[in-house]
Amino acid sequence: MKSNKIILIGFMGSGKTTFGKKLASKLDLPFIDSDLEISMNENKSINELFAEDGEDYFRDLESTFIQNLMKSDQDFVLSTGGGLPCFKDNMEVLNQLGTTIYLEMSPQALLKRLENGLDDRPLLKDLTENELLTYISQKLEERTPYYQKAKIIFPGINAKKGSEIDSLINRLNS
Repeated sequence: MKSNKIILIGFMGSGKTTFGKKLASKLDLPFIDSDLEISMNENKSINELFAEDGEDYFRDLESTFIQNLMKSDQDFVLSTGGGLPCFKDNMEVLNQLGTTIYLEMSPQALLKRLENGLDDRPLLKDLTENELLTYISQKLEERTPYYQKAKIIFPGINAKKGSEIDSLINRLNS
């Protein structure tokens, strides 16, 4: 494989964590979830970080986290938070770090995936279904220019299928 550092980006609910774990297992690489790592380092949940310290503080933590990964020789599959690529120069750093893969999904598909886990999503927890679809559509429109800077754009809707993982691995090896 050309790159031993694979970074999954995309909107919340696009399957970065689920797909990332399967991809890491298949490639025999460690899996890293940026939100989980930041949460453990700060000894607070992402919800607590947003509520107590604010989004700007959290975005600074994300930038520091990926800057620290730049110093690592470790190979990995990294799942980023949905907003991580869209702040500061994070997308450029991610592209320097390894092979970035955007798990692309429509607002409607994201809505279906996100409806059941709203309490775990600090930016979404108080929204109605219509407000949620509007939020997803607007945020996705803002974030897509960043996401599309990824080296590979991959349809997230099929990302859980084993054949899709094999297809991606073939693209990584070519």
